[in-house]
Amino acid sequence: METTLKQIGFKEVWASIQELAERQKTTDRQIKATDRQIKENNNHLNSQISELRDSIRDTDRQIKENNNHLNSQISELRESIRDTDRQMKETDNHLKEKFSDLKDYVGAIGRNNGDVAETYFYETIANTMKIGELDFEIIEQNVKRKNRRKNMEGEYDIILTNSDSIAMVEIKYKLHPDDIEKIVNKTIPVFKKLFPEKKDYKLYIVVAGMTIPDESKKLAFKHGFFVLTQGGGTLNIEHDHVKAY
Repeated sequence: METTLKQIGFKEVWASIQELAERQKTTDRQIKATDRQIKENNNHLNSQISELRDSIRDTDRQIKENNNHLNSQISELRESIRDTDRQMKETDNHLKEKFSDLKDYVGAIGRNNGDVAETYFYETIANTMKIGELDFEIIEQNVKRKNRRKNMEGEYDIILTNSDSIAMVEIKYKLHPDDIEKIVNKTIPVFKKLFPEKKDYKLYIVVAGMTIPDESKKLAFKHGFFVLTQGGGTLNIEHDHVKAY
């Protein structure tokens, strides 16, 4: 009976050993399969890492190329801006020169026209020495007077004088309303202060122009001025109600 128990025990042990060996083989196979899978995964991961590194290098190279291209474009743009700025300055200087020449030309025309008007009216008035019904004995052209103490000065195109009256003639090639307002508000008051010796004289204002628009003429009549114009080679003298200042 002991032998039977021993035999049964041995068989069970042997079976257990064989089962354990089989399990060990299964475990070894599983470990090998797992190891192979790990290696495959590592190889795949290494491949992906290598591809990622290549992609990063390509991206970095592309970024550098783009930066170089961008820097080149920026450099070209800066140079273009400098060229444009230089060209604009040259154009501006050229325009300033042309404008200065034009201004001088227009100013010369204005001075010439003014000289023509002054010469015409002076010679015409000097031939008659009359303004309307008023007779004068003395005529002066381009009269200047300055009072240093009062810090005041004035220049007058023509002044006519007799024993009790003065006619101050303001000549414009084209008479504007602003010219008349200036005479009323500035020229007359300054004249009286610059010529105190004439304070008892009657002061008449005469405006003369080669061209006098209706608006200017009406305003001159409103202030009691004589209006002188030229037409057909003769001197035309017009007035509404003459005022002595």
